[in-house]
Amino acid sequence: MASAYVLGIDLGTSGARALVVDRQGAIVAQAFAPLPAPAVVGAGGREQDANLWWQAAASAVREALARLSAAGGQPRDVGAACVDATSGTIVPVDARCAPLGPGLMYNDGRAGAQARDLNAAARAHGEGEGCNASYASAKILWLREHAPAIGIAAARFLHQTDFVNARLLGATRAADVATDESSALKTGYDIVARRWAGSLAVAGIDVGQLPPVVPGGSTLGAIGAAFAADTGLPPDCRVVAGMTDGTAAAVASGAAAIGDGNTTIGTTLVWKLVAAGPVVDPQGRLYCHRHPGGAFLPGGAGNAGGEGIAHQVLGGDPAPGAALDRLAAALADAPPSGLLAYPLPRPGERFPFVDPGFAGFADPRARTGQQRYRAALEGLACVERWGYEVAAGLGAPADGAVWTTGVGARHARWLQLRADFLGRPVCRAVHPESGFGAALVAAMNLWHDGDWQAAARLIRVDFACRPDPSRRSLCDDQYHAFRAACAARQSPGARDE
Repeated sequence: MASAYVLGIDLGTSGARALVVDRQGAIVAQAFAPLPAPAVVGAGGREQDANLWWQAAASAVREALARLSAAGGQPRDVGAACVDATSGTIVPVDARCAPLGPGLMYNDGRAGAQARDLNAAARAHGEGEGCNASYASAKILWLREHAPAIGIAAARFLHQTDFVNARLLGATRAADVATDESSALKTGYDIVARRWAGSLAVAGIDVGQLPPVVPGGSTLGAIGAAFAADTGLPPDCRVVAGMTDGTAAAVASGAAAIGDGNTTIGTTLVWKLVAAGPVVDPQGRLYCHRHPGGAFLPGGAGNAGGEGIAHQVLGGDPAPGAALDRLAAALADAPPSGLLAYPLPRPGERFPFVDPGFAGFADPRARTGQQRYRAALEGLACVERWGYEVAAGLGAPADGAVWTTGVGARHARWLQLRADFLGRPVCRAVHPESGFGAALVAAMNLWHDGDWQAAARLIRVDFACRPDPSRRSLCDDQYHAFRAACAARQSPGARDE
């Protein structure tokens, strides 16, 4: 197929974004359609009408294609589309793919007891554990126990990616809808054996309610005739199996070689590494996705990050973004300060160590806003280094460049500070966003016969920096002092090594 473009569709909490990408890796058109905030239900529930997911995705695609046409391109030249969406979000559907109830979002926290039951079943079955309330498998068990008219009667439980793909394909039978390995991970899919875990049935989940699983980057089918006619997409436009938004961001980040890492610094801190084989953490802090190119993506997520920095530096400022940007603009390129801080917004940490009672701390020697800001950044860089060391200790290669995404990737001096503490190059791609990662997977399928390394050449480097060797000793000393300060504050029994 000689198509000129691919389409990436990113479905997040706040809305859907559609990107049209050409053969050189340029975004030639894009659009965003907002979503209302998920409804807060009871104690910890987060729900959203799944039909809104499709409405937002379809609206973003229509607008992006209209902008493509306005720029002189043709929607009929889009050869493939790929979707990424939030991890652990599910919706029960009937046999004709109609929702039986609201979608349960990735941050729905009601299934804690069910997660414990799933972990117990995994232990008894000799499988890895680590399930928590955010996992789709826990939510499915919760629905089966608390809303059996939905949970037991559902023909399928579809992930957010699957539901949008079903609409793109014009599918009218839930049995015809497949999912991808990345989205299936938190539903109990064994990415090594490539099958649903045997412990799911032991815990009470009917595996017949789960969709068949295909590798990310597989062709799911052709675009539905009605949507093709509505948008101008060609009837042979492929719908390609995608991934979770976190995996898509890692794919777009530039981390492609074994040993490369990807750190996303947003509200919280998320690590991913590219590994040749699976990495197992007996403590469940780190878990593995599959990269659409065939490698593995071990990674973890912590609670420190931008929210903790804002809390520690600005206190209760209701709109901290502008103030933090001003502090970032004034950040000096300087040796490490020696100040020790752990920027948490509230007690509790989950990676690089597990301690529900751990409280963040600030250095009393930091008296000005700029000093508190620098201390928080250096503390976050220490947390980032610690996470990579934990992963390396579990067998993940961690000796390549760190490709960075999120708000923590915007400021050059912050990147240099992180490179100094990590002792590794830190790089930023031109388009380090989930929707671009989805477009790359569509490009891998359409133009490169499944060759990820060929598709990865569409990634362009925007900024790169190397650690300053003159600062290595000071950074190491401060990092070890930081680890000691954390050890003194950790709860008895906290798991970190």
